[in-house]
Amino acid sequence: MPKIAILESDILIALDIAKSIEQEGLAEADIYEKIEQAYQDIDGLEYELFIIDIGDNQPEIIDAAIRIHRQTGLYCLVVSDHGVTSISAKLREAQPLGILVKPFSKRELIANVETALYHSSMEKKLRDRERRYRDLFAYSLSARCITDIEGSILERNRVFESSFSNPIKAENVKDILPSDMIWREIIESLEENNILQREIQTNRIIDSLEQRSRDFICSFSKFEEEGSSAQILCEFLDVTESRRLREELFQSQKREEIGRLTSGVAHDLNNFLTSIMGFLEMIKLEIPNNSPAHEDIRGIDRVVKRASGLTRQLLGFSKHKPYSPAPINLKEVMGDTYKILKRLIPENISLTLSLPEESLVVNMDISHLEQILLNLVVNARDALEKTENPHISIQLSQFGNDAFYPKEAMMQPGDYALIAVKDNGAGIDNQNIERVFEPFFTTKAKNQGTGLGLSIVKSLVEMNGGYIKLESEKGRGTTIKIWFPILMGTDTTTKPMAQEEYSLLSMINPPNNILKGRHILVVDDDESILEACTRILESAGAIVDTCINAGEAILKAERVKFDLLLTDIVLPGVYGTELWERMKKNSQAKACIFMTGYESYQTEQFAGVTLLHKPFDARTLLECCNNVLNSSIESQETI
Repeated sequence: MPKIAILESDILIALDIAKSIEQEGLAEADIYEKIEQAYQDIDGLEYELFIIDIGDNQPEIIDAAIRIHRQTGLYCLVVSDHGVTSISAKLREAQPLGILVKPFSKRELIANVETALYHSSMEKKLRDRERRYRDLFAYSLSARCITDIEGSILERNRVFESSFSNPIKAENVKDILPSDMIWREIIESLEENNILQREIQTNRIIDSLEQRSRDFICSFSKFEEEGSSAQILCEFLDVTESRRLREELFQSQKREEIGRLTSGVAHDLNNFLTSIMGFLEMIKLEIPNNSPAHEDIRGIDRVVKRASGLTRQLLGFSKHKPYSPAPINLKEVMGDTYKILKRLIPENISLTLSLPEESLVVNMDISHLEQILLNLVVNARDALEKTENPHISIQLSQFGNDAFYPKEAMMQPGDYALIAVKDNGAGIDNQNIERVFEPFFTTKAKNQGTGLGLSIVKSLVEMNGGYIKLESEKGRGTTIKIWFPILMGTDTTTKPMAQEEYSLLSMINPPNNILKGRHILVVDDDESILEACTRILESAGAIVDTCINAGEAILKAERVKFDLLLTDIVLPGVYGTELWERMKKNSQAKACIFMTGYESYQTEQFAGVTLLHKPFDARTLLECCNNVLNSSIESQETI
């Protein structure tokens, strides 16, 4: 039931009014003799109506009625000793819902109270609705403002304030839009339809740190309030981040597809190279040592190794591989990588590589080094778009002077290999230098970069125990320096050909045929691999059977027990891994070696089984088979 407050100095009149109202069941009534007492209770008790006796237009009572209305929104029903015309004009500020002139009948009282309660209830609902809409406006997660027909901003919420107040506060919606013409088009469209939605890319720089505009889905609603001109509700929903994430997802999916394609091509190339390497080594053994053909064979061998390196690099560039550090000769690897990088650089850009005379050996993942160089050179290339006589230089040198270590790197004293990639491009502003290694930060134009290149470089450098620093000056280019600790006393140079030949000969010449009498089953869907492996294994004394798929191998294993299963992982139908599980379960093979041309497979995935990556040479194949077979015999003897 509603509650009514009665302010009446004459307690008898107050009681009579309260009794009449309660008897009709209109409301519960509280009586106040003094205005101070009423003030204390008004807010907490949430009255629907305030019946107030102003007596002889008492100024303090009239001021109280006005204050109560302004502070609480509570309407009053005025009781007066005088007629309407004599009521103070000032009282109208309290917006009374009715006037009762003494003396009045009960019927008059009840009629006025009913009318006043109805209007008060409607006004309260209207205020609540207005408050809800006001809250929806003020606390919306999107930027909202109300403008007049000319675009001048009349009201704005907090999101709008934070989005469009930097560097200069927007006072007109046209300050946000790419052009005034767009606002005119919006107004014309709203004349036909009061609601309009469209996508807009702002020309206004609203991200002061990244110095770029943002993308919005905008909606405009036209409305008119009574007694005022038309107004426009504008809403700006920022879709920059979601659009960036979609683009990142698209690029990620594209890279994944490229990775799968590259991986498949690399697998086939590795198969071809494995066959070439196997046959080539067999030919070397059949040619006399003094034959001039050895020079030609060495030339072929160098080409094969370069092709193998190219395959490995393609895999490294196309996808992220597990961290696999090993001692590498920076001079050799950077020399090979430089040949690939040259293909990425337009002819108008000069790319030079400077290498020291001595070898610099570091412990790191070779694919990470390739990816670092690729990202840095591509970054430098993009920075040279508008540069005259563009140039990129890559320099490798030994670094060991403690005095010149970058302080921020916290480098330990010692000898380092220093890689410096320098360009003569536009350079980077001082305010952005500290942010270049942040993920998704880029100074490139929209849709021309993800902002991940240097972030990835930094993470790869640190993963491999290195340090990185960027030096740049606007208009004078950029230099990125990377330090890696040098491994002292490590030799990664290739062993002489004669030693390789001797090692291989020692494996296949009687009486040292290391695989003499061993029965080996080779399974691969590439016939050239089968031929090469058969030739190499038989030269070492092995008995070899071959199959092009798992089905053939299963049938053959039912008739013959094998000492070793040498199988490719990826086979048509049943994979090599499943083939080994079946043969092991049925005791049809004592040991197994998985071959693969895919970089994605790692040794730890196949517990107890040796993984042999293609391409491999004859010596590697024979050593691997011999080690696995010997380990198998030892384990059986232990059992």
